Amino acid sequence: MFGPIFRFAHQIPKVSTSVIDVSFDNYSPFYSQQLNLVIDYYSVDDLPRELHEWTFQLVKTNLQDMYQKSKDGWNEEEKRKEMLAPQARYLIARSATDPNDIKGFLHFQMVQEETMDDDVMANCAYCYEIQIDASARNQGLGEYLMNLLSQIGTYWKMDKVMLTVFKANEGAFKFYIKKLGFELDEISPGACLPLYKARKFDYELLSKPCS
Repeated sequence: MFGPIFRFAHQIPKVSTSVIDVSFDNYSPFYSQQLNLVIDYYSVDDLPRELHEWTFQLVKTNLQDMYQKSKDGWNEEEKRKEMLAPQARYLIARSATDPNDIKGFLHFQMVQEETMDDDVMANCAYCYEIQIDASARNQGLGEYLMNLLSQIGTYWKMDKVMLTVFKANEGAFKFYIKKLGFELDEISPGACLPLYKARKFDYELLSKPCS
């Protein structure tokens, strides 16, 4: 996963720099047949340096190849900058018995996003990254973290949860749309542009209303 990127300002509106602050207590543990995890919340200011480095390296391991095949390529400096933005918030999944055994994370930001109506802005809980360590995949952790983000969005009265996904990432599309109920957002290239223009984009924007 990666944050919102828009190339044609008149066609695909840019994310506003307005920030909606958020804080909350730690959530219930996550259990599966092989995992016993706790979920810790960090603002970027509270995120320990070693944890930031771990999250960055996991993104690099999981997504660098896909980025390199995209139109914009992989830019390590820009990715680090994005992950250290002042409004960045993190959910960190770690072992309940070994705090150094980290299994995954979700990086999100509360932003105001433009809509197809020039007079209306949408308050969004935007998922910039969700990455799971290989040892913890296919056990429900990704779904659990995304559901937590939906709960956060609902609690803070956001309009929707939003994210960006590469078209080439078929597994992610299936996960978000078929399992979690996301749909193409109204400002996604595939939703608001003619097909011949939408084909030029290698990503789509997905969203799901906060209940």
